[in-house]
Amino acid sequence: MPAPLASLSQIIKEFYDSHERILGLTFFAAGVIWDALTLRTIDNLVDNLILLGYLAGLTTVITLDVRAHSGHLTISRIEDPRAWLRAALQFLLGALLSAFVIFYARSITWSSHLAFWLVLVVGAIMNEFLTRKLSSFPAQLALLFLCSSTMLAWLLPVMTGEMSLRMFRVSLLASLALTALVFWYGKHVGRVKGSRLGPVEVWIIPVLFALLEVGYRQNWIPPVPLSVQQGGIYNDVARDGDDFALTWDTRQRGLFAPDYARTVYWKPGEQVYCFTAVFAPTKLSKQVVHEWQRLDSATEEWITTDRIEYRMNGGREGGYRGTTFKRNMSEGQWRVLVKTEEGKMLTRIPFHVVEGAPGGVFWLRTVTR
Repeated sequence: MPAPLASLSQIIKEFYDSHERILGLTFFAAGVIWDALTLRTIDNLVDNLILLGYLAGLTTVITLDVRAHSGHLTISRIEDPRAWLRAALQFLLGALLSAFVIFYARSITWSSHLAFWLVLVVGAIMNEFLTRKLSSFPAQLALLFLCSSTMLAWLLPVMTGEMSLRMFRVSLLASLALTALVFWYGKHVGRVKGSRLGPVEVWIIPVLFALLEVGYRQNWIPPVPLSVQQGGIYNDVARDGDDFALTWDTRQRGLFAPDYARTVYWKPGEQVYCFTAVFAPTKLSKQVVHEWQRLDSATEEWITTDRIEYRMNGGREGGYRGTTFKRNMSEGQWRVLVKTEEGKMLTRIPFHVVEGAPGGVFWLRTVTR
């Protein structure tokens, strides 16, 4: 290498070593912003092919790292390929995890799925600062299993048009098969270390498998690839050609005013509407359930008063629009739970009912969706 370039390379290395943490956080934030601006819908062919390429690259880099640690990998002019492989591993994990954070954020119900989403967020952040920990083979296998199962959880429903517990299990089994192949290769070349209870890898992957299975059953994992694009409570919903005109009374105006009724002013005989727009891939068709519930002030328990279903077809970018209504209301706290037919939570829409016309100054707002 010419002397000026060697000097510049040394300066860059010294600067990076002295500012590694702040640079890692900066690159992480820039990567998330870039993904947020460039990633499109969860069923976009180009995006999914790119992410599949990242997953294939992650599998390849882990395999090469196994060879490097066992002394079977030599690259001319590179003294220690493991350092370069760690950097590649960090880049691929960061690209995948930041994409997962964005895609899953579109599907989460904060009160139900926040813990799983935070696992992805924390994993993406820690990836920027724990480069040396990525040399651990059990950690590599655990991350490979987590990334592959997290991606296949939405990719298989997109491809097959089926979203169910059975399809989620297929994604887990496919991820388990991929991880088992890498584990077998690592054991073949001597990367797996034994212990009194057996290799750590033999325990950690089944535990992750069981946790994800339980998490899906308990509704802790967001129901990707479905996501609620819009949802709210309105005093009136009218169809106008291909659009829906949504109307509600409000005392708030301006930039921070909600785009649906948080307080519903209701008169006996009138109807209260719940409108939702649920995104789904083109092939996917599901029953969507609006479960109307009121809070019993005596017992502080939510009581289901109505459970109304309608069929949703995927493919519309802004989401499949559907509405249900209820006439027999009462004053107090209410909410509508938006679910799939299997009970997977899509969102909660809370509101307060006040009987009678609104007093004082209020505005009648209408939006078109």
